[in-house]
Amino acid sequence: MSKGGGFVDSGHADIELNALKNNVPIMHKDGILFLVKVIKEYQVKSILELGSGIGYSAIQMAKDNPEVRITTIEKDIERYEQAVKYINAFNLQSQIKCINIDAYDYQDQNRYDMIFIDAAKAQYQGLFDKYRRYLTNNGFVIVDNLLFHGLVDNPEKTHNRRTKDLIRKIRNFREGILANSDYDVNYYPNIGDGVAMIKIR
Repeated sequence: MSKGGGFVDSGHADIELNALKNNVPIMHKDGILFLVKVIKEYQVKSILELGSGIGYSAIQMAKDNPEVRITTIEKDIERYEQAVKYINAFNLQSQIKCINIDAYDYQDQNRYDMIFIDAAKAQYQGLFDKYRRYLTNNGFVIVDNLLFHGLVDNPEKTHNRRTKDLIRKIRNFREGILANSDYDVNYYPNIGDGVAMIKIR
């Protein structure tokens, strides 16, 4: 498998088919392209990803940026094992360190230029509160799925109580960061499933 650009080589197709078959969510391609652009624009060298899934986004962030180092956390053992398999298949193990642990249990002495939160959506506020201290001075947090398939802005489209509770938590997090004067927030509802870039003032 190649470390080259693009989404259509056999390696990426394999990951995407695996995700589809096993109902593992992966980031929209325009969201991935946004991450790659931000990494280059801000000369990001270190990334902490919360929620590896099966390694798709970490691989995309690393493969065209040989100076980037990524620590990615995944609590589900099966997804973690799949992520390690794909990271090794793309020969990216020197760039990507995958750890099987719950994000709330993880402790680290390092600081990161970018933290990418793509873990349990209901836990966004708690994860943000914990991990913002892991940023470098000019670092920032990126959060995906702030639209949650359009349901956050259209909660009447679901009658499932658990889903309603989830979208309420996502909406409260999104509205909270946008209203907080301690943060500089760029919110992109038309990228991915709703992406925000958050800098701590």
